[in-house]
Amino acid sequence: MSFKDWQYAFVNTMPLEEQKAAYAKFTIPESKTVARGGLTAAAKVDYKKTHAPLLLTSGSTDNIIPAHLNNRNYKKYVPNGSVLNYKEFENRNHFVLGQPGWENDADYILDWISLN
Repeated sequence: MSFKDWQYAFVNTMPLEEQKAAYAKFTIPESKTVARGGLTAAAKVDYKKTHAPLLLTSGSTDNIIPAHLNNRNYKKYVPNGSVLNYKEFENRNHFVLGQPGWENDADYILDWISLN
């Protein structure tokens, strides 16, 4: 992934130096076919099927999977007795747990897990 693509997809809204540091630390060479499995029938989701507790999260400034898309996915799950929740982290991009203050976001997730 190029730095320009990384900036758009993961670290938009972050200061340039933090973007560069995250790019150097977290990007790795990968196959262009790595994500194709998600485009096949094997990735089809049965929203009515009972599932393990599920917390869907998003960052409010995410470009690659916008919050409204995550929220739409959340709403597709039919209430069926399964534990389900949605949390949008404000002023966060796709790199939610890689940004300063990530500890508060992680604490929210850990608290949710411990209660469910």
